[in-house]
Amino acid sequence: MKVPQLYNRQTKEIEYENTYKVNGLAFLYKNTLGRALTKSLLNKKMVSKAYARHVNSSKSLGQIPKFIEHYNINVDEIKEPIQSFRCFNEFFIRELKEGARPIDETPEHLISPADSRLMIFDLAQVSSIPVKGYWYNLEALLKDKELAEQYKDGWCFVYRLAPNDYHRYGYIDNGTQDPVVKIKGVLHSVHPLALAETRALIAKNYRELTVLHTENFGDVLHLEVGALLVGKIVQRNYDAGSFRRGEEKGYFEYGGSTVVQIFKKGTIKPDADIIEHSEKRIETLVKIGEKVGVKA
Repeated sequence: MKVPQLYNRQTKEIEYENTYKVNGLAFLYKNTLGRALTKSLLNKKMVSKAYARHVNSSKSLGQIPKFIEHYNINVDEIKEPIQSFRCFNEFFIRELKEGARPIDETPEHLISPADSRLMIFDLAQVSSIPVKGYWYNLEALLKDKELAEQYKDGWCFVYRLAPNDYHRYGYIDNGTQDPVVKIKGVLHSVHPLALAETRALIAKNYRELTVLHTENFGDVLHLEVGALLVGKIVQRNYDAGSFRRGEEKGYFEYGGSTVVQIFKKGTIKPDADIIEHSEKRIETLVKIGEKVGVKA
């Protein structure tokens, strides 16, 4: 398997993804029997819920120190003491200390909603979007022909959260939102190996869509995407309401997950380094609250 390349904006160097439990995923997505099990059983909600029970039980506590060591997690920025967590999932959705993720408050700056690996696409240049080996068109992703037509020549930002990332995500501006729309699908992993082996993966995943009416970037489509094993999306507010820049929108429980944001033509301009590396199919490492573009 080819290990994904990542662009580090701080060092300005290319890094390689530190994958986790890759042998099990290789079986599920490369092996014929594994693929059959994935299609027939492992992408079913009952299995996802069974695994959820495990990571929410005290039996999963042993995973925490191994996870910290494997990913070199910075425990100093975690809000609560490690010994206070009662299960692995509590650690996975950990909160950070105040100030651990500074929010760029410049109104004209577009910020990242999550700690993630970011790749962007000019929808005026592509009819379908490849992300680590899978493809989808806008209408299939949104399941809304009218919305797809409105955004067909805009920008698409794909924020892929790896297991070691901070799994809480936030709002990118001040504004109001429409009620969250739930779009049914089949849960799959968003691990790079799974993405490389499963065509139209995002379009098959369960996702939640929120239309954000922002002060600086117009109407923005914000989607959260579930993943294999748990893939649970937890929203702070499923109803219409207002929000502030940097305010927490929700979080993902255990399972690598993705945030997708789509902007209308002429509303934003992505940062040049992210465009450059996206054109090379290299994701850029970003943190929540970090500048990733500007108001057009």
